[in-house]
Amino acid sequence: MRNILALAVAISISAITSAATIQVPADYPTIQDAVNAATSGDEIVVAPGVYTGTGDSVVDYLGKTLSIRSNNGPGLTFIDGQGARRGVTFSGGEAAGTALKGFTIQNGLAPSSNDEGGGLWSSATSSPVITDCVVKESTAWYGSGMMIRGAATVVGCDIIDNHSYDDTSANSYGGGVYCLGEATFIGCDILNNGSYWGGGIAFLASNATLQGCTMAGNNAVQGGGAYVRDFSPTLNSCTLAGNSAEYGGGLYLFASASPGLTGTVIEDNFAEFSGGGVVCYQHGPTTFENCTIASNVAPNGGGFWVYLSQDTLTLTECRVTDNDAGGIRSNMALVTLEDTLVCGNVVYQIDGVWTDAGGNDLSVECATGACCTGDACSVVTLVACLATPGGSWLGADTLCDECPTIETGACCLQEGLASGGCLQTDFMTCDSLGGDWLGPGSDCTGCEPPPQPGGCCVTTGCLLLSEENCMMLGGLWLGDSIPCTACPPTGACCTCDGCIVTWESECDALGGDWLQGLPCTDCPPPCSGDINGDGIVDGADLSALLATWGVCP
Repeated sequence: MRNILALAVAISISAITSAATIQVPADYPTIQDAVNAATSGDEIVVAPGVYTGTGDSVVDYLGKTLSIRSNNGPGLTFIDGQGARRGVTFSGGEAAGTALKGFTIQNGLAPSSNDEGGGLWSSATSSPVITDCVVKESTAWYGSGMMIRGAATVVGCDIIDNHSYDDTSANSYGGGVYCLGEATFIGCDILNNGSYWGGGIAFLASNATLQGCTMAGNNAVQGGGAYVRDFSPTLNSCTLAGNSAEYGGGLYLFASASPGLTGTVIEDNFAEFSGGGVVCYQHGPTTFENCTIASNVAPNGGGFWVYLSQDTLTLTECRVTDNDAGGIRSNMALVTLEDTLVCGNVVYQIDGVWTDAGGNDLSVECATGACCTGDACSVVTLVACLATPGGSWLGADTLCDECPTIETGACCLQEGLASGGCLQTDFMTCDSLGGDWLGPGSDCTGCEPPPQPGGCCVTTGCLLLSEENCMMLGGLWLGDSIPCTACPPTGACCTCDGCIVTWESECDALGGDWLQGLPCTDCPPPCSGDINGDGIVDGADLSALLATWGVCP
């Protein structure tokens, strides 16, 4: 008994202390009112609307570990600084578990006391996860869109049209984002922002990571797409395209900066003076691996301008092509190339001292060859083939008739349902997915021998199951290999005893009135007078009543 009482007390305490869900505006009219009332661990769910505030920020987390999310996404839910205050502040101490999801943060203005992060500011001791947000049209000297000082994680966000008070002033850093900490950005688009240093994003003393992000249409004096000073940020599978600056249209590296770039594309950027793609000035040890630097334009160093290196810039398995003027200009610099293609650049391929680590190809004209894409083929350059989805380049001077014949068959991806665990594809694709390829000409029935699962219709949906398992669920089984799309519609079955949601055939068997696609609330009230429960009020009910006529015992 004592153990049972202890368990009951524990459950009671847990229920009392469990996290609360607060609705805005149903429970509190503003997001900040909800934050003020919340305790760490609570969730605040915000309905569509435009939310404004007072003071320095529309929303300040006040150091609480809260999850704040919209229930209809950034297209309908706005945090609006009205050009008078910052949008969102993580003021310090917000621990792991802090979240912001699904808002458009707009018209933010950094407070004069802390002129950082017009749209959003995150302190050095905050660790929020910011997901599916749009930060736009906000203003500050430092990080007009976002100022990240700590370990924030930003996923799937768009940072658009943010600018400093004066993008030509050396007082302005990071038009889209200013990063000082260990932030991580995944799948973000940083577009059309502006400042003096780093129009899209500025890294100063930061080891941040960008994964699968795009910086495009940004403008700066130095570093149109990105600016890096000191430390070692990482860019994986990113794109810097269509940015512009006086120096470093795509990227500017300065003062011991030692970033690592892998699988990144830097193309179609413009610099008024030097480094259409990249400027490396007094940089530290820097690596570009499997990167493409193409079609950038500057009077001096269309692809790269490398000057006064403190350590080596290493390009491995990269492609520097079609830049104007020049591919790589090395001026009192340390540049090493390995397995790298430099071709098709206007005026020169490499100008200045560099180290050949082997496997490099320097050519005035970029070679063309067969680019095989399944059943299609084109004769293009290596860079063009890499930009073609599924393209495989066979090498210089190859022809399309050299493309291998693609044989397709069943690729079993997992045990279980054939429709969900099988893909018709070639061996290489199947192998890359970790599947089991059954050979050319095979079909998905081989992934799970007949009888194949069939649709099991239940009133809440459909599952692919065997007949035996479907019967155990009380479902309507459609037969071997018959898909869920063949399930009949459900609806309310109104009977005198009440209502159930079922199929028309089942309702007919019950003698009910079936209302396709409608809920039970649309049924008429139950029959009155149906004493024998046969669904009809008639003489039989009267006989049943007379049989019990008299004084109650």
